[in-house]
Amino acid sequence: MNGFNAFMYVGELREAGVPEKQAETHLRILHEIVESNLATKRDIKELEQSTKRDIKELEQSTKRDIKELEQKMEQNTNELKRDIKELEQKMLIKLGALMIAAIGIIVALSNLNVV
Repeated sequence: MNGFNAFMYVGELREAGVPEKQAETHLRILHEIVESNLATKRDIKELEQSTKRDIKELEQSTKRDIKELEQKMEQNTNELKRDIKELEQKMLIKLGALMIAAIGIIVALSNLNVV
């Protein structure tokens, strides 16, 4: 245990009237509690490195996802442009057909009035 003087701890317990065997048991139990529940500098350093790795992986994954999304958006935009062009062509054909029909009707009506 860092920063902890085990001899001093046992000595103070003995001075307080605790038998040596009990003082050593206190020390052993305290040591187990501290070792199993407190993070060491090494634990913190490992966690920091692991967190940095996780952040870097997340950043790379996010960049890949953004790039894929941009590619899909570009593909969808191209498909949309193509669909609009096809609709324009169909509308132009229908408009032409309507104009021809209208002209035919006008010609037919004018012939009816002349005769």
